[in-house]
Amino acid sequence: MAVALTLLRSGVLTAFEGAHFDSDQALLGLMAKHLAEGRAVPVFAYAHPYMLGVEAWLAAPAFLIGGVNVPMLILPLTILNMVVAALLVLGLERAAGLRPFLALVPASFFILAAPGTAELLLEANGSNVEPFLYVLLLWWLRHRPVAFGALLAFGVLHREFTIYAFGALAILWVLDRGWHRRGVARDAALGGLGFAAVWQVIYLLKQFSSVDGPGTSVGVIAADAGANVAAVASHACVDAATLPLAAWRILNVHVAALLGAVQRPMVNFGINSHLSQGADWLGPFLALFGGALIVRLFWLLVRDRQRVWTAPLAFSTYLFLVGMQSLAAYGVFKCGVVDVGTMRYGLLGLFAPIGLTAAYLTCERRPAWRALVIAAVLVVGVVSARDHVRLAREYLYDRPANWRRVMADYLVDHGYRYARGDFWDADSVTFLANERVIVASTNVVFIREYQWLVADHLDEAVSIEHHPCPGGSLVFDRVYVCPPGPR
Repeated sequence: MAVALTLLRSGVLTAFEGAHFDSDQALLGLMAKHLAEGRAVPVFAYAHPYMLGVEAWLAAPAFLIGGVNVPMLILPLTILNMVVAALLVLGLERAAGLRPFLALVPASFFILAAPGTAELLLEANGSNVEPFLYVLLLWWLRHRPVAFGALLAFGVLHREFTIYAFGALAILWVLDRGWHRRGVARDAALGGLGFAAVWQVIYLLKQFSSVDGPGTSVGVIAADAGANVAAVASHACVDAATLPLAAWRILNVHVAALLGAVQRPMVNFGINSHLSQGADWLGPFLALFGGALIVRLFWLLVRDRQRVWTAPLAFSTYLFLVGMQSLAAYGVFKCGVVDVGTMRYGLLGLFAPIGLTAAYLTCERRPAWRALVIAAVLVVGVVSARDHVRLAREYLYDRPANWRRVMADYLVDHGYRYARGDFWDADSVTFLANERVIVASTNVVFIREYQWLVADHLDEAVSIEHHPCPGGSLVFDRVYVCPPGPR
């Protein structure tokens, strides 16, 4: 059921290329195409030295099987979503002691994620869903230090948010007075060895990789070969004065958007749709429900003298701690800038309601109280399911136009081989044209080869513009192809 429901909520976003495709995802697709053709061997994402190019390696075999297209690009991430859903239910059953059907209730916050959240979980080049997988796997590897350290290093290099798993386990270890156990020093040393080995091997491989696309290397593009930690640190911003506002916005904006507890146009989340998701009444409902659940859970823990760091509550506490770290870090390290456009930085916050609800269902023994909580979570799932059904209906019967596809087909049909455009136009059009048209970016550059090729053919390179130009052709609403020449 978990896998099937996850597949259903991912259907439109996987099957229709115009649903949520942009140049960020096209960059990943082009990496996978270059890898499948043997033209490049990326270790980190092109021009992103803080994020492993794992998604390109997942998409390359899919391209070889199903061709170079958006559904094949998204399909591996859809499968990862289904794997996470299954592991989540399995963990809640095995570690938290919930019956499988009951485990679906807290897991539904992920399984039936709102369309905007589901879009992020299926977004290529965001590496958004993989940390969910790493967090769950690290729980099961916590007593295998070498494997734990190796996976932690890989996860952190892939997406730095994986480190929250280590933080959550460290908190549980301190609460359980883990330093009194035998073999602590040996396990720490073995874990550190596994971590260091993977970290060093990956950076060794980076020296032989294509850092900015075909024809580039660390030696050729030395200025762009920054370290993972330094690159991540450059994106951080801390301002104590913004913390109160950040805390409020984390709840009122970020968590509300994650759970669909506020009505917002789907286009705000990068979904090409005329519809909105969520419901404004769901916010107050969840605030009341969440507050009552926390009070009741606290009472049960105190009354029964249960320790949240031991079984059967440890796994739920672990998920909750990972989620809370994600929410706190998002608020603290972005100078209070909490918005839909940066939701991916706090996406692991989805684990917080999952862990909280699972802990409550583990502790609660009164059927009536359990039924109320199940019903409340079901309300959230029904609102999300409604929005996914509406989105599916729109794409089946009144699909919004995809101007990037229109532009790619226009350039190919008219025999244009080279073009220039803003990054948000360049890579997406190049991918949809299957590189039959090469579009160089006029601002942010991620693939150097395209710049070199277009520079050698400037006399025939047209421009993609969003305003009228002399001799230009209107291809789509406010999108023009302009003749070669300086812009």
